[in-house]
Amino acid sequence: MADSRLSRRSLLKYLGATGATTTIAGCPGNSGTSEGGNDAGDTPTETPERTPSETEEDTQTETPQDMTNMVTLLHDTHVGGRLGPVEADDNENIESYFGLMDRLEQSGRTLRLGVGDDLGSSALSTEFEGKHVVDPFEAGNLSHNTFGNHDFDFGPDVLRTRVSETEEFRWVSANTDEPTGEVFAKAEGAERFDIIELAEGEVSVGITGVLTPRAEEVTSLGDAVVRNPTDALNQVVPEMRDAGADVVVVLSHVSNDRARTEIAPNVNGIDVLVGDDAAEKFDEAVEINDTVLSFVGDEYDFLGRVTLDINEGTIQSVDRTVYDVSEESIQPNERVKEVADSYRSQVDTTVIGESTVQLNCVSEDLRTGETNMGNFVADSIRAELDSDLVIQNGGGIRTNTLYSPGDITDFLIRQVLPFGNTTAELEVDGQTLHNALENGVSDVESLEGRFPQVSGMTFDWDPSASPGDRIAPSDITVNGSQLSMDETYTLGTNGFMADGGDGYEMLTSASRTDNGGTDLAQLVIARIQDQTPISPEVGGRIARL
Repeated sequence: MADSRLSRRSLLKYLGATGATTTIAGCPGNSGTSEGGNDAGDTPTETPERTPSETEEDTQTETPQDMTNMVTLLHDTHVGGRLGPVEADDNENIESYFGLMDRLEQSGRTLRLGVGDDLGSSALSTEFEGKHVVDPFEAGNLSHNTFGNHDFDFGPDVLRTRVSETEEFRWVSANTDEPTGEVFAKAEGAERFDIIELAEGEVSVGITGVLTPRAEEVTSLGDAVVRNPTDALNQVVPEMRDAGADVVVVLSHVSNDRARTEIAPNVNGIDVLVGDDAAEKFDEAVEINDTVLSFVGDEYDFLGRVTLDINEGTIQSVDRTVYDVSEESIQPNERVKEVADSYRSQVDTTVIGESTVQLNCVSEDLRTGETNMGNFVADSIRAELDSDLVIQNGGGIRTNTLYSPGDITDFLIRQVLPFGNTTAELEVDGQTLHNALENGVSDVESLEGRFPQVSGMTFDWDPSASPGDRIAPSDITVNGSQLSMDETYTLGTNGFMADGGDGYEMLTSASRTDNGGTDLAQLVIARIQDQTPISPEVGGRIARL
C-alpha cells in the first residue's frame, strides 16, 4: 500500500456538479447529476455512495472536526480570446465570471487559476494579440495561468511579450521550454512553478502547468519546445515538494483523457489537477492515484471551486462544486468590466451584408463533414487565387455557432476567422493531394481541426477504414475529372496549413506560387460585400461511405 496519503484520499468528500455530495475512492465510474443549490448557505442533496472497482479501501465519508486551514481554488479560464457580450443575459462574460469569483473569495485563502487558451483566438485576439485578455485578468486578480496551444497562435515572440507585460499574475509551465532548456519566457517572468503562502502562512501551495504535446501540430510554436507532460511533472513535482509545497496543483492544458490515463496514474505527489484541453465538463470530480481532477469545460459557462481542508500540512478533505454561471445571481466585477469595455469599444460592428440561409459554423460539423460556411470560405480562396482546388482546415473556422439568416457584420466574420491566416497557393502532385486528404480525415474521431473543407474537388471517405487508408484515389475528383496521381495541380490553402499545421507536413515541401498573402477574414468580408445577399449551400463535395 502507498503512504498515508492514499488512505487519507480514500476518505475524501466531494461536492458534485450542482452541489451534490458524492463519496469517491480511487477512480470514478459514470458521472451523475443532481439538483441542489450552490451558495455556501445551501443544503446539498446527498447522493448514494459508490465504490469504484480499483480499490478495496473503506469508502465511508469522514468530516474532520478541526477544519482550521481552508484553501479554495477557483478555476478555470480557457476563454478562447473572448470577453463575452456586454450585459449578457446569461452572465457569460468576463466581468460576471470574475464577479462570481469575487463572491466565492475567501480572503488570504483563495487562488484564481487559469489553464491557458486564453489569448487566442477571437476577433479581438486578431486585433490585440491577447493583450485584451491579460489586462482584464489582471484587473480581476487572477493568480496563475499556464500556456495553452492557442496562446501561441501569433507565434512565440508575441506570447513572450504578453508574459513580459503581465504584472499581477504568474505564468507557470513544467513542460514548455525555450531552445536553451529553460522554461518558456523565463526572461520575461515565467517560472517552472510558483509557491504561494495562504491561510496566514500556514499552507504552502505549489502551482505548475502543462501544455498538450499536440501543440506542435495545431499552433505556431516557432522555437518553443513542448516536452512529454508526464515526464516533466515527474521532474518538477518533487522539486515543488522539496521547495516546501504542502499542496501541489497542476494547471492542465492537456486533454482530460490524457490527464486521467497518463499523468495521474504515473505521477505521484499531485494533489489537484484542473483544466482540460478538450474542454469537457465532468459533473463529478475524479480521483486517481491520490490526485483530484476537476474538469469544467471552457469559456464562461461554468466555474469550478475546489476547497481543501488542511491540517498540519496534510489535506483532510476536498470539496468540489461546479457553478452554472448562467443560473447564478452575480454582481459583475466593475474593474474587469471597465477594462474589457475599453477593448469592446474598438470592435467594428459594421453590417457588410446578409445571408438568406443559416451559416453553419458548428465545430463538430466542420470537423466531420461538408458545411456551407466551409464551402463559402474555400470558394472565396479559390476565387481569389484562381487555383485548381482548395483545402481549408475546418478547425480554422470558429465560434461553434449555427447563425440564423440575417445581417452579417465585419466583427462576426473576424470571429469566425480569428487566426490572422493569409492565403497561400502551392504546386502539388496528385499523390500529395491524396496524402493531404488522408491526413484531413485521419483523426475525425477526436474532432481534430484538420478535417478538410474543399472547393474545386470532391472525395468520398470511409470512416470505418484505418487512418491513412480511408480515401481511394479513384474516389477523388478535381474539377470533374478523376485525380491523377502524377499530374501537377495548383492548391489554394492558408499559410498555417502550407507550413505544415494540423498535420499537413506533406505540404511543406511543395513549391509556392506568387499568389496569396491576402488576409483570409478580409477576403471573405470582401466576397460577402460583393455577393450579398449570400446563400451558400452544401453540394455533395464530401461523402461519407
